[in-house]
Amino acid sequence: RAKYVVGTAKELMAKPGGGAKWLALLRDRELLEVIEGLCTLPGVGPKVAACIALFSLDKNQAIPVDTHVWKVATQYMLPELAGKSLTPKLSIVVADAFVAKFGEYAGWAQNVLFIGQLPAKKLVATEVTSETAKPTKRKRATKMVEIQA
Repeated sequence: RAKYVVGTAKELMAKPGGGAKWLALLRDRELLEVIEGLCTLPGVGPKVAACIALFSLDKNQAIPVDTHVWKVATQYMLPELAGKSLTPKLSIVVADAFVAKFGEYAGWAQNVLFIGQLPAKKLVATEVTSETAKPTKRKRATKMVEIQA
């Protein structure tokens, strides 16, 4: 993955005005144009482009579709697609379904639904002692750790 980071950094610096200016200009573009532009960067596909658009470029309707979002979509919104494999065309269908249901903040809605689907065993709580803080895996039912300054 490091080669993609280096390649992307080089590509961004080569953009007219530099990468920061090019990325800032994407904020004023339509979502499809933003995703297409980001996908020209090394290692950036539609899902990563949608993540960048949603979390960094104010494109609140961007839907980063992966297998987890696919699971949410087929379970709650598009049950007729359950059992099918996720394809680029079906990614667009999923994104459109989220936008139809949740409107201009569909990207954030899918993010909340995605987080809600994470298994409890993946949640990590931080155990804080007077000397160190170390991550430990906890179940949801355990008590919350009080953090003292």
